Amino acid sequence: MSAQLHPAAALALDAADLQLVKAILRKHVPKHRVWAFGSRALRAANDAVKPHADLDLLLDGQTLDVPQRADLREAFTESELPMRVDLVNIADLAGGWKIRAWCL
Repeated sequence: MSAQLHPAAALALDAADLQLVKAILRKHVPKHRVWAFGSRALRAANDAVKPHADLDLLLDGQTLDVPQRADLREAFTESELPMRVDLVNIADLAGGWKIRAWCL
């Protein structure tokens, strides 16, 4: 089963960081749909988020093998992003999750 995704009103990420995230995703997981969720997927544009809150990404597509996942994690770690990026594969979630998410 897959998670039930609900679009967010805003994503707490500046434009340059969002472009960098998208570039990394295009390079490493071009066929996946990717959703940002957690504290950076806000209910409203004026919600507060801690400056160094992590970016949680939900990958919807073929499960990544260990080398692919390691390459993707390394790309985010070595990038200029000012926050940590956590990755979750939708296949690893139990059914029926409701996640406030922003589609990248």
